[in-house]
Amino acid sequence: MLAAIFLAGCTENSSSSTTEQTTLMTTAAPTVTMVPTIYVNSTSNGATVTIPTNGQVIVRLNENPTTGFSWNATVSKGLSVISDTFYPPETTLVGAGGYREWTLGMESPGTYTFNATYVRPWEGQSPTSDTFNLTIKATPE
Repeated sequence: MLAAIFLAGCTENSSSSTTEQTTLMTTAAPTVTMVPTIYVNSTSNGATVTIPTNGQVIVRLNENPTTGFSWNATVSKGLSVISDTFYPPETTLVGAGGYREWTLGMESPGTYTFNATYVRPWEGQSPTSDTFNLTIKATPE
């Protein structure tokens, strides 16, 4: 019986033939704006980077909060911290460190500074504290 219903649906009656039209809808691909990006890590300590004002600088430094240490970062006026994120280690080892990542943006052309000190907050900075310093020169777009 199923076969009869299937076959009945597949037969075409010439007196009541219809034409179907299929409309294909297309959409334009999304516009992707590439943002100039510079990535730096501890090997860039003391460096100067140059980037257009519409760009961003991503600073990545190792951090191990299980020891009580964390980065205390400051930026000069006109430099904004777009994000500040800690990424834990990709291991189950107890006490393993991860890294801290800051994404920085510039408000206008100029020279800016990013400074970070690796300290235990309750101890404060000492002459032996690890530091990271970066100068950013933002140029017109």
